[in-house]
This record gives sequence, C-alpha cells and structure tokens, in this order.
Amino acid sequence: MPIGETVITVTGNLTADPELRHTSEGVPWLTFNVASNSRNWDKTTATWGEGRTLFLRCTAWRWLAENAEKTLVKGTRVVVTGALRQFDYTSADGVQRTGYGIDVEDVAVSLRYATATVQRTTRGNGQQAEDPWADARPARGKTTPWPGTGPAAGGDGFSEKPPF
Repeated sequence: MPIGETVITVTGNLTADPELRHTSEGVPWLTFNVASNSRNWDKTTATWGEGRTLFLRCTAWRWLAENAEKTLVKGTRVVVTGALRQFDYTSADGVQRTGYGIDVEDVAVSLRYATATVQRTTRGNGQQAEDPWADARPARGKTTPWPGTGPAAGGDGFSEKPPF
C-alpha cells in the first residue's frame, strides 16, 4: 500500500456471494459487500438495539481474490483490512450518490461465531503461494523468543527483558 493511504479494518458480514472477474489481461479480481452493524445498549429498556449499518464495497486482486472466492459466501463474518476509497455513482433512480469501499489488503473469516480449517494453496505450477515470511519462520518446536533467552541459555525460553 502506498504511503499516506487511509488504512481501515472492518468486521462485518457479506451481503451476497462474492463475484470473481478477470481483467482483459487475465488478472483475477473479486468484489464483495460487507455490512458492519453496531449494537447499542439501551439503559431505559435494558435491551440491545441495532445501530447504524455501514456498507462497504470491497475489491481484492490476484491470489487473494482467488482464495477469497473459494472461501467466502453470503453471510460469512469477515475481518477486512485495506485502503479506504470514496467513489461516486448514479443510483438506479438516477440520483448521484457517494459510496465507500476498501481496496483489500487482507481478508479473514472471523472466528467469533465460527470455526475454520486452514488449507495452504498452491499455484498452477505446483508451487506454494508466495509468502514473504515463509523462509523467516523457524521450524515448529525450535523457537527462541529472544536471542540468549532460550532453554540453551538456562531459561524457559522467555525473558522479562526486551531484546533491545
């Protein structure tokens, strides 16, 4: 994301199934709408009430678009992070309106009310999806949180002292 972008993270539900399309060059892109609802406690009635709903049009590109299209369906609760965008459009009744959306950097299924099984994807050439952190991750069970604090240093792997 370019410097100076307005980054936003929104939690909400998909209002419809996502739509996968391709550019004329064959680049996949996915659009989906997220409705983010607020709830308010009414002290006088001692009940929860619905607040305003924010609708955002989300656009994802390339591998993220393909993975999201295989995963997301209408009603799925998601957490979306990306750059906030404003756009103008003409509604069906001919009125000029302004809308808001997100150029999606990342999207995940919310685990608040659901469970998920993670499956690593592969590309058409059989290679795993590009992961900039893949080489930086130590093997399972071989982690040392801070240099000089692991079991070999006589500790339990954790230290109260920061590494700087």
